Amino acid sequence: MLAVLCAQIAFAQPDINISLITTAASTVDITGARDGSNRLFLVNKGGTIRVFDLSANTLLAGNFLNISTSVLNSGEQGLLGLAFHPNYATNGYFYVNYVSDDNGNTIISRFTNPSPASNATVSNATELVLLSIPQPFSNHKGGDLNFGPDGYLYIGMGDGGSGGDPGNRAQNPMELLGKMLRIDVNSTSPGRNYAIPPTNPFFGSTSTKEEIWALGVRNPWRFSFDRSTGDLWIADVGQNLWEEVNFQAAGSAGGQNYGWRCWEGTHPYTPAACAVSQTPPIFEYGRESATGGVSITGGFVYRGTAIPALQGWYVVADYGSDNFWLIQPNGTFDLQTDVPISSPVTFGEDDAGELYVGAQSGAIYKFTAALPIELLKFSGQYRDSRNQLNWTTATEKNGDYFQVEKQVNGSEFQAIGQVKAVGESLQQQRYSFDDPQAVAGANVYRLRMVDRDNRFTYSSVVTIMVKESTKWQLSPNPATGKVTLAINGQDEPRDINFKVYDVHGKLVLNHRQSAPVMPYQQDFQLTQLAAGVYFCHLEVDGKTEIQRLVIE
Repeated sequence: MLAVLCAQIAFAQPDINISLITTAASTVDITGARDGSNRLFLVNKGGTIRVFDLSANTLLAGNFLNISTSVLNSGEQGLLGLAFHPNYATNGYFYVNYVSDDNGNTIISRFTNPSPASNATVSNATELVLLSIPQPFSNHKGGDLNFGPDGYLYIGMGDGGSGGDPGNRAQNPMELLGKMLRIDVNSTSPGRNYAIPPTNPFFGSTSTKEEIWALGVRNPWRFSFDRSTGDLWIADVGQNLWEEVNFQAAGSAGGQNYGWRCWEGTHPYTPAACAVSQTPPIFEYGRESATGGVSITGGFVYRGTAIPALQGWYVVADYGSDNFWLIQPNGTFDLQTDVPISSPVTFGEDDAGELYVGAQSGAIYKFTAALPIELLKFSGQYRDSRNQLNWTTATEKNGDYFQVEKQVNGSEFQAIGQVKAVGESLQQQRYSFDDPQAVAGANVYRLRMVDRDNRFTYSSVVTIMVKESTKWQLSPNPATGKVTLAINGQDEPRDINFKVYDVHGKLVLNHRQSAPVMPYQQDFQLTQLAAGVYFCHLEVDGKTEIQRLVIE
């Protein structure tokens, strides 16, 4: 039964809480290898895959795979999907979905890691192409691929692009576009580097492509299997008015027709040209930002252990409105409009079934349980040559400490200190922390808020911009007849005062100037000074630095 946005919610739903763990540019897919290694693999649309070590909370340097020279990275084209073989820990096989830079085709390939536990770059020479599917346009690629509980590889293929599926490919049984495909990667058949599962709904057919598992999808950007039940959830990006989620219960024989282009959701799109028996979506929403959106991003059914209240809920979001929904197979749903993320583009699971979401910006977040520490405010400022952080909690229960973490120049967050929490309070509590190591540029901070049960969540980030300090130089040094004072800095100081003292502390030169223009340069004649060592003091807006000057 279709869930519409006026449906009644029968029982309470958990609130969605997320915490930033890292940033990796252009991440479009996130997955674990299910090998117990506690790694996340982050797929970059440009053609690389990187590893995030969850045990060390670190994005590793280097690439796990780099096929950027083979990938057409433009618009909706690129390296779009990654799936690990169920026996990856022993055979090292993993599979990718990308658009070829050579001909624009969708390529489904297998790569082999000779040391599955290693994070070293896998050789491109191990590539085995399974499928090459011609693409008529530059969009609607689908791009996802996942192994089902049956051990077969499922592939989501968009209708090939343009508006309204002009070639009617999604309904054409002799086209692989606009379909869900299922292949056997553990066997081969004549002319193929894979086999057709004998239980595929069109196995042996000459009028329908045997790889087809289901028909009538427009752009299934992300689909997933419930790791507990085996149910299949397909989020299909709509055309003009409706976004939809299709549901296929475990044990299905396949062959469903989800209706595109005859139907957009449950609404006729081109009824005069179509006469199909549609399997309707379990859930749909309209093209508006308040309770809907513009482009659905498919997620997962939560099966982790960190958030018991989220167990069994399918989580999905919209790229344009940033709305999230929690959905049950019976159509019960909950809309959440306050999840702190912009442009959610993909979801992912780790080995343990914990859930992640990636933003268009490259920010990767983990779903976390809400701690009984309510952070009211977190701010920072640069003052007195240091970065000063301040935060306030509204309430605390079972709190232990706040770990202050810092990121500079795009590096990973590093712990720089701890502040003990009050722990139990129904009143506002104020905290502060000073970082004396303020560096020029963006200083980014977050709080890792930890309770006494060692659970934690992260605050939002605070960025303090520190301008480059004033730099000055005396040249030449050693000097003879004159010396040039050069000052570079981003700020326009109110005044500067340049003083020169001899080794006995006697002032021999004093120059002051108000409102100097940066960069500043001034020559000083030294012919009246005897050869020897002098000490130059430069005072800029009350702050003094000293340099040694030698006169020959």
